[in-house]
Amino acid sequence: MKTVRLTLHHDAETIHPMHRFVAESDAFDSYRMVHGNLTDDDERSFIFHVVGDAAAYERAIAEFGGTVSYDLTELGERSFSVYVRDVPEDVGEQLLETFTRGTLVALPPLEYRSDWTLRFSVVGEPTDLQRALESIPDGIRADVKRVGEYERPLGSGTTGLTRRQREALRIARNEGYYAVPREASVEDVAAELDVSPGTAAEHLQKAESRVIRSLEL
Repeated sequence: MKTVRLTLHHDAETIHPMHRFVAESDAFDSYRMVHGNLTDDDERSFIFHVVGDAAAYERAIAEFGGTVSYDLTELGERSFSVYVRDVPEDVGEQLLETFTRGTLVALPPLEYRSDWTLRFSVVGEPTDLQRALESIPDGIRADVKRVGEYERPLGSGTTGLTRRQREALRIARNEGYYAVPREASVEDVAAELDVSPGTAAEHLQKAESRVIRSLEL
């Protein structure tokens, strides 16, 4: 099985209103879909984890009015989860169908970013992956970041990591920092984290140390 790391670039016609709201607001740091029930029902269920202003988000989703129902739960300081029951609009429905056909499995989290892009990985047979890339709806441009063999994700060794350490490891892995030969630098990871190279290196070193100590060798 192959895995592809994708960045989907939306335009003003295809971006979801809630993605656009979060992207254009200074009140949010992170917006990710972590689970989804992608059945054939007309309605779909999703769980988002958000870092930002819960009250502002709740006002926006209530005003949007495009959801069947939602339930917002605060998780801690400036972080919350949102369970959403939704009927995807045409473009959203096409995207869901495109990346769940045949052997394809979209791997959470799906990152909704401030530059109107959506980042995620999808696993499947090469023919299904190629067919999906050729079937992306108009108004969305796909940037294939990385293609490789599917590898089992890190296990319980990551449970003690802070949010930023986990994010640094995830970005480093996705950017190719741990590839052989290495495909990304600490500077590349720092740019994605929006921190200095020194801070990025510190996050990676602490995360790597914790993961290594947790291994049963």
